[in-house]
Amino acid sequence: MAALGGYGQTRSLAAQNESKVIRPSVSVVICTYTEKRLKDIHAAVESVLAQTLKPREIVIAVDHNEELCRTLKASLPSGVKVVLSEEPRGSSGTRNCGMKAASGDYLVCADDDVVAEPEWIENLVARFSDDRVVAVGGRAVPLWPDGKPPAWFPEEFDFVLGCTDHKKLVMKPNGEIRNITSCNAALRKEVFQKVGYWESRLGRCDTWSKTFDPIGGEEAEFCLRLKSVLPDGMIVYQPEALVYHRVTPERAKPKYMFNFLLREGVTRARIRGIVSQYGHQPLAAEGTFLRQLLFRSIPRRLRTPYKRGSLSQIAVIAINLGLMGTGYIMGRWKYRGGTG
Repeated sequence: MAALGGYGQTRSLAAQNESKVIRPSVSVVICTYTEKRLKDIHAAVESVLAQTLKPREIVIAVDHNEELCRTLKASLPSGVKVVLSEEPRGSSGTRNCGMKAASGDYLVCADDDVVAEPEWIENLVARFSDDRVVAVGGRAVPLWPDGKPPAWFPEEFDFVLGCTDHKKLVMKPNGEIRNITSCNAALRKEVFQKVGYWESRLGRCDTWSKTFDPIGGEEAEFCLRLKSVLPDGMIVYQPEALVYHRVTPERAKPKYMFNFLLREGVTRARIRGIVSQYGHQPLAAEGTFLRQLLFRSIPRRLRTPYKRGSLSQIAVIAINLGLMGTGYIMGRWKYRGGTG
């Protein structure tokens, strides 16, 4: 695939070390919910069909939208499996539906608005040559409407857009991370048999309110649960496994980020309550992220106030931290007295 948005192609790890490449049975699971993304869904499927390592199957899981399900069955190649979710509404339930319908030994997750580099799957599953690795997270970079990020946007908050370059702030020296990001990840199928599926009380749902409900967090909860059941299992970051994540114009505005981060604070409080039973420090990664912002990201910008966006990004970081803290307090109050 030609480079998109100014980003170049990645070099296949298989080409670097062919002796370690495995050729597993891979199912790619893509979740979707709205006809508004029909064009994006087709682009995502086309990029999967163009992979150097061909998947055994592509599963499209549709979140309670019968009309979209019929449209996709009629318009996608016949080999693509389209299933209608009857699980609880939202991204977690839809992903569970897709995972249960998949038959591969390795399950690769993608969003309906990503486009993958041709060596994406190959680079993801290459890490499973290490038997300790149970889950791999790939790199997702934003594909901006205007081809470049707004001057005010701090790259450390790219998780607001479902992207992953922020993970370099919390990644361990051996490449381990706390959790994958579901728009670009691969897991051994056997993990779900041992750990269970995604927590349906977390994850995006288009019908939820705009302030007090969690906006995600299912990846963090799942991976903390995974580590409690499989403490020796490794969750690693593989930046060479690259997808481009489309950013809509409305998501490229401060209003979207600020609303997201208020709800992100609520989400962190929700996660804390749910995973306290696992015996971990559930927000340790958030603490590392905060320290990196305060002692690296902000000072770096202060040293170069003349650079494009430095001062406005400092202001946005400060606002974001305030909103996340406020949301966390709101969430602790809302979910006090239990994990339900």
